[in-house]
Amino acid sequence: MILDTPPPVTRPAPHANAIAYVIRRGDTADQLSRKYLVEGRDWRALLKLARVQNPRRLPTGRQLLIPRSWLRYRIEPARLASYRGKVAITANGREASAVIGASIDEGMFIATAANSFATLILADQSRIVLPSQSRVRVRELRRILLTNAIDYRLEITSGRLETKVQPLEGPSGRYRIETPVSMTAVRGTEFRVSFAAGTAITEVLSGHVLVTDSDGQTRALALDPGIGAARDGDGAVRTEPLLPAPALEDPGAVQLDDNVAFRAAPTPGAARYRLVIASDAGFIDNNVEQISEDGRFTFTDIPNGNQFARISAIAPSGVEGFAQSYGFKRRLASLHASVDMADDGYRFRWWGSGNGTRRYRFQLLSDTPEAPPIVDRVGLEQDSLTLHRLTPGVYHWRVGLLQIETDDTVETWTNPEKLTIAGPSARRKADR
Repeated sequence: MILDTPPPVTRPAPHANAIAYVIRRGDTADQLSRKYLVEGRDWRALLKLARVQNPRRLPTGRQLLIPRSWLRYRIEPARLASYRGKVAITANGREASAVIGASIDEGMFIATAANSFATLILADQSRIVLPSQSRVRVRELRRILLTNAIDYRLEITSGRLETKVQPLEGPSGRYRIETPVSMTAVRGTEFRVSFAAGTAITEVLSGHVLVTDSDGQTRALALDPGIGAARDGDGAVRTEPLLPAPALEDPGAVQLDDNVAFRAAPTPGAARYRLVIASDAGFIDNNVEQISEDGRFTFTDIPNGNQFARISAIAPSGVEGFAQSYGFKRRLASLHASVDMADDGYRFRWWGSGNGTRRYRFQLLSDTPEAPPIVDRVGLEQDSLTLHRLTPGVYHWRVGLLQIETDDTVETWTNPEKLTIAGPSARRKADR
């Protein structure tokens, strides 16, 4: 639903490109300039800002608005905390493969291929996740020496970026996410930014953000938690509430089959759903993601262990809603079975995948699946069993698996299958 009334329009702070510093007792223009100003800016410049003439006597308590371009800083590289799939890091036109713990400096590009992820941890412990098919340029990773405030700036050239920002200390800290058509500035929040087909989308999950045009100065829009905004190249902005987080059906079931499968409960207003699987509850080490129009998801090659699934709904506008996370257990212990007519009876076969020792149990039941077994073979090591001289009638059968590993034991059964054996005068058939 598009909001009829957009959030309040504000203007950027008039001194967004300046640092406010309050003169302390004992400060001198010479001492401040030597410690904190770049070359080409000396004590004379500070005196002019302070509106005084004596370099040794600065008025205590007076506020100076010092242009950021005058101030010295140190670069604080980010680090690559985790990645999956194909992730490329480009510096000075040279591409390098991703390595856990790699330093990410200003000017570098990070790009993720299809079904790939990268997570960066910044020096202030803010977190950035690049999902599949995203490309980000690190513009600035700086700490201003005068105020010890951070000044971070990243640019999304394509794809998406998810970030959880640590609260900024002091009014001079900046954390900005740019696209070709927008800039998002925050002071401590959790949000997502994406850019595709000329449109930038910002989704605020918690806290507050300020979205402006790409120059960072005009047509500023304050977004509250639970609001998404889409801005195109012409500056047109659409806002709407984020869709609620969908629920997963039976999310706690142990995932035993060859593929890991989930199904989202329908969410009104959703056009698509996104599901991400990670090995940690914070979704730093993401494994895989999918987008589905009907809420059904199937994943291959998910490793054993405790895993986490995060589901969200996407509106027709492309704005993605709130997400909900679930823990689940993956333990590959798949089991499949079939029955065929043999020359001397009926041959039941079974197969599957899993680690450890696998032992099987076969049961043949009478006309209902709830009936007591008339054949019950336990501790089978082979993958087939032939039964001879079965009389005409209706039967049900199933195969059980006991999979024993060092740290776990799994027991599972196939669903009961129906087997109909016709009399000698009729055509025999196996009806499963």
